[in-house]
Amino acid sequence: MKRTRQEVDDEPIEVHDSGFMSPMVIFPTFPHNDTFVESCKMKIVAGPVANPDAEEYTFSHAPNDYGVMDLQNAKIKATIALTTAANADLGADQIVTLSQSPLRMGWKSREILLNNQRINSLSSQENEIAYIDHLTREIPTGYVPEEKITGCIHNTPGSADSIVELLDPTHANKGAGKRYALCHEDTKFECYDVINVMGDNKRYVLSSFELKIRLTRLEKTKTLFGNVGHCGAAKIRYHNLEIHIPVYKPKQQLMNAINTAMIQKGEEAKYYVRHHRYVPLPMLTGERKFVKNDLFTGARPTRIFVYIRTQARYNGAHNSNANQMIFPNLEFIGFKINDAFIEPTIENSREAYINLRRVLNRTNTEMPFNYDDYLTDYGFIAFDLTENKDSYNQILPNTTSGNVSIDLRLSQPLTANSQLIIIGEFRNQLSCGYQTEARLKFAY
Repeated sequence: MKRTRQEVDDEPIEVHDSGFMSPMVIFPTFPHNDTFVESCKMKIVAGPVANPDAEEYTFSHAPNDYGVMDLQNAKIKATIALTTAANADLGADQIVTLSQSPLRMGWKSREILLNNQRINSLSSQENEIAYIDHLTREIPTGYVPEEKITGCIHNTPGSADSIVELLDPTHANKGAGKRYALCHEDTKFECYDVINVMGDNKRYVLSSFELKIRLTRLEKTKTLFGNVGHCGAAKIRYHNLEIHIPVYKPKQQLMNAINTAMIQKGEEAKYYVRHHRYVPLPMLTGERKFVKNDLFTGARPTRIFVYIRTQARYNGAHNSNANQMIFPNLEFIGFKINDAFIEPTIENSREAYINLRRVLNRTNTEMPFNYDDYLTDYGFIAFDLTENKDSYNQILPNTTSGNVSIDLRLSQPLTANSQLIIIGEFRNQLSCGYQTEARLKFAY
């Protein structure tokens, strides 16, 4: 029987996991002139203050009632100098340059705390996660125009380890030469870059939440590139290290509604965040086959990225490009959820590149690199595990559990000890209320 409108309205409203309580629905971007009365830029200075040689920097935002923070557009800035151990300028004969994107990929770990609760997965290889994130989300037409601002200049594919005549930017490794021009001798680099605070969350965050960011320096062998002896005697100094966050003040009526919901009713703001888990697996010289079960201890990521890196490059060396990924002599690679292989399985570099283009959704747009450069410098393999999705497929997969396993076979034995590196990309739901600890829905 056809139901009347009244009958439909009387039915209880279904609350899905991706639903948001009012007035939290106002937290996506919306017209500023109807919503905000003023805005400002919040500058958070790194601690310890005035210590450009610190190994760890902490940025602390004290809670306030100003309004909402736009963390998606947070920026990190610093004046970077290359000096000797005695803080003197490097000589003109010193073959030393910064690695790519020093403020984005120059950290060993990145820890984000919201209301004293860590909300990101902690890794000691944050630089590699940031690099994969860069390759999968950005294209040259996006980052090349601002390369002199961010330092996002790749080593030249095919010559990524070349340091011969590095001082000459017209040499084979032109990328390293360009970075040298940005920062050398007494030339300091005024670097600005984006910083991932809440997993690319697109919603505003209340300024009454306490926010703390901890960044730990990456090993010098991975942040300085050039002559081994010259780099060993040099160091990086970060002056005026700050994080800038746009902050907006909503109209009083809206602020009252938010305060009523958050403080009096005890409701929570919900955000969707994206983070990664880094799983390195050692492979010995002479190995051709590798099988590993339950990679993520029962959790299922949305996407997986895989590559092989020699142990020497994994450990880091001044005359070795830490980011280079040479495509392996592949015979077969596939992932299983429980006992079933995820399609497609990959048997060669051509299949891997075509599948990567599909996974990155670049079928009709620019790829971040061509096939030749993929073989020599960007040889990672991607898998999409979200094929079985529900109507909320852009947010969370409809299941987050499963025993994920890898089956890898090479056509030739490994010629050196290596690391098989697997990075899982997870999407999660973060809930946080006024003066309460933040909570992630899934504990991966």
